[in-house]
Amino acid sequence: MLIVCSGCASTPKPKPAISSQVSEEIAIGEKIHAQILNTFHPYTDSDVVGYVNHIGNSLAQHAERKDLPYRFTILYNEKIYATSSPGGFVYLTTGLLHFLRNESELAAVMAHEIAELQYHDPRLSKSKKILDTLTRSGAMVGPAFGQVGALAILGLVLLNTVAEAGQMTPEQRLLEADGKAMGYMVDAGYDPQGMVDLLWAFLKADQRITPYFYDYYQSRPISEARVQNVNQQFQKLPLDGKSFSVRRDVYEQTMKGVHQIYQT
Repeated sequence: MLIVCSGCASTPKPKPAISSQVSEEIAIGEKIHAQILNTFHPYTDSDVVGYVNHIGNSLAQHAERKDLPYRFTILYNEKIYATSSPGGFVYLTTGLLHFLRNESELAAVMAHEIAELQYHDPRLSKSKKILDTLTRSGAMVGPAFGQVGALAILGLVLLNTVAEAGQMTPEQRLLEADGKAMGYMVDAGYDPQGMVDLLWAFLKADQRITPYFYDYYQSRPISEARVQNVNQQFQKLPLDGKSFSVRRDVYEQTMKGVHQIYQT
């Protein structure tokens, strides 16, 4: 079940024209999305879904690409994971929502995934070849590594495809996406400190938890160098005169049902 929030303005803004290349990208994403929904159970609590979509759409309004119909899906899985796929699709697991501590950390995860979608890969126009690679990779690792392992491979194939296209290395893309993400957060009114806090939370996580975000770490490596880069970019943000709230109470109340899933 997907809920995509529409704008509430009385006079809707005209949507930008979508090129044939972007239409193909969206079509690829929809095929991948169908495969993902055949593998995972979506989490459909209306309060949580509405909350996640509100944050996602608030952030996406400030993204550079206006030609994508950004869509946000919560997947029922204990692994701590988030990823994105062509055409504006963003995925979060219930395990991730349980791990996060407040709204600004959730916004940081989602802003990063939206930022990853800003790098349009011209090779995606060869839709059948790319889609075949993605689906084969997912099918091969699924039995061995489980649901999230298959999803992680899809993300890695996409990252490597962009690198092969000569745009930037996966590491460069990751660091640049962090900077874009914090910019989206500031513009949308979310505390960009959430990005710094989130990365430190991953680095300092208890060893009992780290196996749950192994797949996320493979596709979104978290190192002290990345944290340092985020800190440097944070210092350059236009924060004068701005104040933020991490909205921990709102987050905890909204995620009460998610937390109950994992309480033993």
